[in-house]
Order: sequence, then C-alpha cells, then structure tokens
Amino acid sequence: MRIIAGIRRGHTIQGPGGSHRTRPTSDMVRESIFNIIGPEVEGRPVIDLFAGTGALGLEALSRGATSATFVEKKGQNAALIRKNLAHLRFEGLGEVVVANAYAWASQLELPIEDGAVVVFIDPPYRDYEQQAGKLRAMFDSLVGRLPVGSSIVAEAGVEPGPHLLPDLDRWDLRRYGGTHVAIRTLDAPAGEA
Repeated sequence: MRIIAGIRRGHTIQGPGGSHRTRPTSDMVRESIFNIIGPEVEGRPVIDLFAGTGALGLEALSRGATSATFVEKKGQNAALIRKNLAHLRFEGLGEVVVANAYAWASQLELPIEDGAVVVFIDPPYRDYEQQAGKLRAMFDSLVGRLPVGSSIVAEAGVEPGPHLLPDLDRWDLRRYGGTHVAIRTLDAPAGEA
C-alpha cells in the first residue's frame, strides 16, 4: 500500500501481516474516494472509524487534513497505525484511540467551533449484516450531530440500502468492483436553509 497524493505521495504504508483479518482499503478505492472528496479534506480534521491500518486517515493527512483521529479496537492494528504515523512523520497530527468504534462514536463530543469534519466509516464487511442496527444508529447519530458541511464516507461489501443509511437519496453511492462506497456531505436540515 502507498500514499496516493499529497505531501507524502508515493510513501509506503505498512499493511497487516500474516494472519491479520484486517482488510485495508485498496489503493484504487482510496484514490476514487479522494477524487470525490479531496477538496473537503484539506484544512479539516478527519476521524477514521474502524481504522485498521489507518490508510484513509493517513491519506487525508497527506492531502492537507489538519489532524486525524484513528479509532481501532485491536491493539495490534493500533500499534501498526502508530508505526505508520511515525514512518510518515505525522506523529503530531494523529491520535490513535484503542476503542470500540460504535461506543466511541456514540459518545463523540464534536468540536463545533472547529467547523466541519470528515468521517470515514470502514467496518468489517460482515458488520453490515451482523451489526446492522448498530451501524444504522451510528449513521443516524452522525448525520444528526455533525456540523453542516461535514462529510461521511462509508465503505461496504454490499450496497447499503435505506435500512442503513438515513435519507438514502442524499447519499452518493458508488461501486468499485466488490466495494461499495457511500458519501454524504451534510447540508442544513429542511427548513433551515
């Protein structure tokens, strides 16, 4: 894996080794995501939920994000993210939180004074079936609480439908081989625009 663009373009990212069950976002999917949301990342903080290797947050830092919070429950993956932050010289810009992403996101205190944020959500694909209720609650909470102008980017192995994504018609749904990506930039609620 490598950083696609920005100040660390071409630098490698260490991936999971051997028996790890982490599925990093492929370079092609990551490049496609950032081709869509690139301008929204620069100058904003990002949150990488279910961070795994941290590839999405690391790419965002290379492209001008002001900071990245990586939330990953596996200590081995968190150590890998810290190693990648050090390798890319992003130590002062990244915070690694070892926690369950569902619980962490439900208690998220947003820095409203900092304005919009970008949130990446890339859970294990099986969660879209086995944890559908938790995922829907996470999407509902983030859509309802993030500041206007914030973006949510979700990656899935199946096309997420209305049972998962609130206001499905407001999401930009894309497919890259077996990977589905849903992107939403939050606008003012109806009646406030």
